[in-house]
Amino acid sequence: MAECKVLRPFKDGKELWIGLDDPGFRRKVFRLVDKELVGSEHIVAGLTIFEPGESSSRHNHPGSEEVDIMVRGTGEVVTEDGRRIPFDAGDWVFIPEGQFHQHVNNGNEPLWLIWMYTPPGELPKK
Repeated sequence: MAECKVLRPFKDGKELWIGLDDPGFRRKVFRLVDKELVGSEHIVAGLTIFEPGESSSRHNHPGSEEVDIMVRGTGEVVTEDGRRIPFDAGDWVFIPEGQFHQHVNNGNEPLWLIWMYTPPGELPKK
């Protein structure tokens, strides 16, 4: 059975880089919540850090809804229909089940984005 835990992204997170071979899509991910790491049955969550000018690929999470919380920096989310919606630190973004989207750091400092989706799904490959 899972137990209550305090998680520290830089100490407890499962670190991985996404997009290292694709300039413009590089970001560091700290996966903190999933079945393997903490025994979560219903949520996958973590922190992604985008340097200025970097973005995620256009991706989706089939069958999952996503919530993103902007901790630091500014940027925009590109929606499935191509709209570009700006966000600032402190903003939340909701992405409906399975919709394609892209996160973009168009600011001058690193973008720290906490993400979570449920039911659990996979991170984008690129």
